[in-house]
Amino acid sequence: MSRGPSGPSPARVLAHRALVLVDRNRRYLQPTLDCALTRRQLAPGERAFATRIAYGALQRKAYIDHVLSPLLRAPKKLPLEVRWALRAGAYEKLFLKSPDYATVSQWVEIAKANGKGFGGLVNAVLRRVERRPAPPWIEASIPRFLYEHWGRFFQSAAFVSAFNEPAPLWVAAFPGAKESLSAQGIEWTPGPLPETLAIQGIGLREVDAYRLGLIQPQNPASLFAATLLGAGPGDRVLDLAGGAGIKAAWLAARGAQVTSYDRDPRRQQSGAENLRRLGLAVTMKTRDLRGPLDAEAPLVLLDAPCTGTGTLRHHPEIRYRLEPGAIARAAKLQERLLETAAAATLPGGVLVYTVCSLTEEEGEAQIARFLERHPEFHPEPIETPFRELRRGLGVYVSPEGGLDGFYYAKLRKRPAP
Repeated sequence: MSRGPSGPSPARVLAHRALVLVDRNRRYLQPTLDCALTRRQLAPGERAFATRIAYGALQRKAYIDHVLSPLLRAPKKLPLEVRWALRAGAYEKLFLKSPDYATVSQWVEIAKANGKGFGGLVNAVLRRVERRPAPPWIEASIPRFLYEHWGRFFQSAAFVSAFNEPAPLWVAAFPGAKESLSAQGIEWTPGPLPETLAIQGIGLREVDAYRLGLIQPQNPASLFAATLLGAGPGDRVLDLAGGAGIKAAWLAARGAQVTSYDRDPRRQQSGAENLRRLGLAVTMKTRDLRGPLDAEAPLVLLDAPCTGTGTLRHHPEIRYRLEPGAIARAAKLQERLLETAAAATLPGGVLVYTVCSLTEEEGEAQIARFLERHPEFHPEPIETPFRELRRGLGVYVSPEGGLDGFYYAKLRKRPAP
């Protein structure tokens, strides 16, 4: 990446500022970086490089701190800006294999711009930084309790390396999308589901198909949950904890009559704007789903709030904020939402429960408890196009190949006598 007119490259400066903001203000990287990229017009290559630096440095922060620690006397006493210059520089040198002279000089300049007297330190440390052995959870920058849980529950935690790999821009494609992408000269490859595509090397808002409402950003593993309902034209669907209605949009595109519930009106407002872009209709209702609904349907989807441990690639900040008690709290809320979903499912209907988390408590154990309370439901088999981690009262799928990790359960309610 080139230098700016009189200093380090704009891509590195932008990535550094985003990382500092995420750390200082406990923000999320994805919206912080998206906002920064929207405000600063960078060439496509610079945008991609800024994204790679920001995500890579945060994804691998625990390991990078591990390799930096022998070279620093008191790293926690350094200004936050300097610590992130060191981390991002170390990431670039160790994982992107940039030439030493370019990497070091650029991050020295960024450190100088954020505090006098630290240029020499950053220069000396980055010139000496190198890989060093680490326990596997530190190597992968994953919380130890989570790594050990996965090792026990799945018999192997080898899949964690996938959380640190770049992913394409996944989209759900509507009619005309492929033709629009090809007309713009954008390369795409088919995803693991028939209507999903992987796009490389371009920002979403630069894509004509997005502005035309022909594509919707969506990880195939997330979209798969909606496909399990088997909804078609005219089918009534309740989308519970639907957020911005991304799955609801796909269901509406199949002709289903969808009502999407969520407790956050701001997310629903964002979803309504997105639905207008797509030219689709979904009824949005703001409700606290811990209480009963005023509706029933033969098809109910509960994409429950969870710890997000299957999304550590796209939401790397979760790794450093998650603690064991969060899993139990999430499971308690999920249990209440499942009761609401069960009551809203008509006899003979289908309830699909899904979480973008890979813990036992939020997945298989949750459904085992539910079936004990609700013998009127029984699990139905699920066949996935993804690599599976575990199969039982539902299916856990691996976060490999750019996918998110998910748990799915499909439950059928006994027909009325």
